[in-house]
Amino acid sequence: MTQYHYLASKAALKTTTFENKTNYIYQNDLDFLSLNFEENVDERTNEKFSYSEHFNPICNFQVAISEGKLPLKGEEQNNDYESKSLKILHDYIIKASKESDILELYTSWNGEENLPLTNKTELAIEDLTPEKLILRDRELLIIKNKTFTYIT
Repeated sequence: MTQYHYLASKAALKTTTFENKTNYIYQNDLDFLSLNFEENVDERTNEKFSYSEHFNPICNFQVAISEGKLPLKGEEQNNDYESKSLKILHDYIIKASKESDILELYTSWNGEENLPLTNKTELAIEDLTPEKLILRDRELLIIKNKTFTYIT
């Protein structure tokens, strides 16, 4: 099975597509490391679905995060691959927080997304660090941007 991280937001989230991947020459596998962001749209019906029942229903824009080396709490290897993956995710969340006042990060094994939570915490975006993105299996982190204002 695969351990996935999922991110939910009130606003659209950027996804990884073939078109936005550029051809680079990589010096090593760390240089090549990236995260893949796949939106919550069923390919057959073209309709949105929720990756987990634990997400707030108002956060209907969601992405599944795969590839990279995002560690689980208590299983960290503290290596360059994890550090780079956490930095990429942190930067992604900071950018997404400029479009939404709430983001929810959740991780679980594929197929276990709706099992009971092991932990649920809230954090202000100002206090977010890459290290605080290390979650337990089935942990939900609610990230709030109190300075966000919707522009109409």
